[in-house]
Amino acid sequence: MATVTQTQTPSKVFYAHLFEEAGVLSKVHGELVFFSDAGDIITVEPAMCNFLTVLGEVGVADCQRLMDRLHGSYAKIACTRRQEVA
Repeated sequence: MATVTQTQTPSKVFYAHLFEEAGVLSKVHGELVFFSDAGDIITVEPAMCNFLTVLGEVGVADCQRLMDRLHGSYAKIACTRRQEVA
């Protein structure tokens, strides 16, 4: 039997407004997360849904930029990678 490697499903990211603040909305580790244009990262609670407006889908490049920002920035990701020697 052959082993098939699984690829990670890319996150879908949507432009959104939360409490009159513009940004993007994504689902990260099972939670809805709002990234405001001002730089705030907010976990969306059920009580906030009345104040959330979801717009169109964000492109792949913008989605990757947001995931990098969530995980600390380009430099942090590059410096914390495992440096394994074969």
